[in-house]
Amino acid sequence: MTAPRMIKTGLASLVTCLSLGATTAKADLIDGIVDIWTVGVSAEFVCSTAQFSPGTANTACAPSAMSWGEPALADRSGLSITNLPPALVTTNGGLQANTAVTHNNQPVTGNSLDSVTLRSTLTLTPFDPLGGLGLPPASVDFLIDFEETDNGANPCANGEANDQGVNINGCADIFVLDQTALNFPFLYDLDGAGGPLEAREYFISFFELTNGLNPLAAAACAAAGATTDPCFGFLTPESQSTTFQFASLITTEPVVFETPAPASIALFGLALTALGWSNRRKRKI
Repeated sequence: MTAPRMIKTGLASLVTCLSLGATTAKADLIDGIVDIWTVGVSAEFVCSTAQFSPGTANTACAPSAMSWGEPALADRSGLSITNLPPALVTTNGGLQANTAVTHNNQPVTGNSLDSVTLRSTLTLTPFDPLGGLGLPPASVDFLIDFEETDNGANPCANGEANDQGVNINGCADIFVLDQTALNFPFLYDLDGAGGPLEAREYFISFFELTNGLNPLAAAACAAAGATTDPCFGFLTPESQSTTFQFASLITTEPVVFETPAPASIALFGLALTALGWSNRRKRKI
């Protein structure tokens, strides 16, 4: 049985000023935009920030995986990251998968994770038309609220009954992302200073494809220490591994959803505001 204790994973925002590049590449005169981008998203755990309690014995951290709990258990609880190679994303086209995060939810005894920083680095390079300079890579840290629940509680921390639904194997853990990432703007210049296509605006959004990043019940949000209402996140079943697959979308107009957003493509809480993309000043090299 998991000890009744809250784990709050603090991923503080890293404010980064992103220089948006202009280029003298020949403009695409058909539609005046970059039609296809190469998008790379790479995430890693910053192990120097990892906090475990009450101590660090039998814990481990590497850039792509963390684990905790007594080694005598058949499986250990942990988090792991899978980064896909850069993918081509068509402007005003479909979603393209990038990073996946897996939570291996096992009963915990001994030391457990309290907090860690998850750092994500994003790069954008024009693919069609060719010849455009890529935007420089920028890193961002983001916040996850995570509660390692008491498996035997009834009702569970998410406010639902034990031994039913997502709590069928004991109370599910609660994984909350602190803010959504929809319609973050950036500028790109296809034809140089003073040209008719100077500093065209685009929007990048991030979505969760597999389990759906859903608004959680007030009890779950409160248990995880989330400050937004509603909060968005996942419930991860006990004794199972749950993978969250994220994807990106680039548009020339803001994406509009009715409320609530469809669960299958609900928003990924990557703190892209820290990239400085909301600063719409024209930048040139």
